[in-house]
Amino acid sequence: MPTERRTAAPVRIPFVRRCALRFEEGTETSAFLVNINVLGAYVEMDAMLPIGQPLRCAFRLPGTERELEIDGVVAWNNPKQQHPVHSLPPGFGLSFRNLTVAARRAIVGLVADYEAGLR
Repeated sequence: MPTERRTAAPVRIPFVRRCALRFEEGTETSAFLVNINVLGAYVEMDAMLPIGQPLRCAFRLPGTERELEIDGVVAWNNPKQQHPVHSLPPGFGLSFRNLTVAARRAIVGLVADYEAGLR
């Protein structure tokens, strides 16, 4: 009988940082990232964007002036909940698209630094 093999999802770490969301039509808004991994991030925002909405997310890496700009799409929404005990704030999951080698390396470094601090 074949066994199903599952791979662990990449570690998602807390990462609270202001970001700029840039839309295809040229508009921009400010929001906050809440957590991140190499697959995507959670963005705190009261307004719900349509699932599939493409956008560019720009944010600064901790301790540097370096800014990452990453393309992504809205993967899921989390509207304000009536009883938000132990839940994420309103916002959406951003699925990264076409992550560059440099951006992937930077995010992997963030995760590794966070995990090293837990030991």
